[in-house]
Amino acid sequence: MGNKEYSAIESNYRALYGKLFSALINQFGTNHVNEIEDALQNTFLKSLKTWRADNIPDNKENWLFIVARNDVLNQIKRKNKERPEPILAETDEYGTAKHDLRLETILFLSSSNKVSNRAKVMFILKNIFGLHVREISESTLLGQEAVYKSINRAKTNLQHEFKDMPIHSITKKADKLQIATVEEILYAVFNIGFDSFNDKIQSIVNEDLCLEALALAKELFKNHQKGSTKNLLALFCFHLARIPAKAAKGTLVPFFKQDQAQWDKKLMGLGFSYLHKPEKLNRFYIEALIASKYMTANSYNTEHWNEIIKLYELLTEYHNSPIVKLNLCYGLQQANRPEEALIILADIEKELPNGHLYFSLVKAELLKATSPKASETILASVMDNMGQAIRKEYLLQNGFITV
Repeated sequence: MGNKEYSAIESNYRALYGKLFSALINQFGTNHVNEIEDALQNTFLKSLKTWRADNIPDNKENWLFIVARNDVLNQIKRKNKERPEPILAETDEYGTAKHDLRLETILFLSSSNKVSNRAKVMFILKNIFGLHVREISESTLLGQEAVYKSINRAKTNLQHEFKDMPIHSITKKADKLQIATVEEILYAVFNIGFDSFNDKIQSIVNEDLCLEALALAKELFKNHQKGSTKNLLALFCFHLARIPAKAAKGTLVPFFKQDQAQWDKKLMGLGFSYLHKPEKLNRFYIEALIASKYMTANSYNTEHWNEIIKLYELLTEYHNSPIVKLNLCYGLQQANRPEEALIILADIEKELPNGHLYFSLVKAELLKATSPKASETILASVMDNMGQAIRKEYLLQNGFITV
């Protein structure tokens, strides 16, 4: 099988993974999460071995579901040594194909009282969105081993907590905490897609993943009408609107050099229609407001940057993460307030993984004037550890690295 065919099947499988996992967990329950995971992996491998350009099933989703479901049934039979349950024939219909159960499954898993919020997010990122441990690690700022262990602990706890419990019994009464967890998950999925470090894709944007997060956020808002979800949708729309201008002829284009005429005006308008100031501020409203300020500014002068700084300072009151502080540092740098930025950088350095890309770039830029050798050392390390050719080229072309 050629690389092109392999990539097409891998992309197709990843897109369907969450739908298949959700359908199977709805049928078999959390008792059989291990069997479901193994079955999906086995099914993907079987598709790689049996599908050819002239032999790909017309309904790939139906084929994958049937093979995976039969695999789960066979695993259960072997473990229980009981009479086998009826096996689906390949002509049987995939009953949930017309009804995407991912959001319902995410809400169900988010209702757990025995799994931490962070562990829920990681488990769902892996099993509903088919993300790799490395991608989850980059999103959560945890080491890959810590992510792997957290996901396995979450799986064990979910199996015990929800044993023999039907999903429908919980999802119809989703509370604020569940919805907030789902919003956090969709936010993480979107960001992983919008700023992808996947070496296998040409761009740094996995647009399909972004659109998946957008579609599920729309469904979440439709079903529960939460203002925070509405502002999350605004944020997604503002970012998506810029995608057409993010690259030109296979080369990344910095935000401030993008051709704004290429920005999707319909998505921008949709973003402003979703943007709504709530009675009680929340992180998604503030982030969406910041994005809107960037996209409508007449000038990126000191006045603009001081306004952005105030918004990021406000955001730290609602989401005091090292990434928010890093963005604050970037604003301080642009506003010619490097001393303040360096103080914050020193404070958050221990919270970020060694060699964090954006931390390194901001720090190198801040040190360029006062400690040029230290700045060069940081940037050389960035290049040595950079796997994506498109990012390396970007760093070279935009003056981050000199050769």
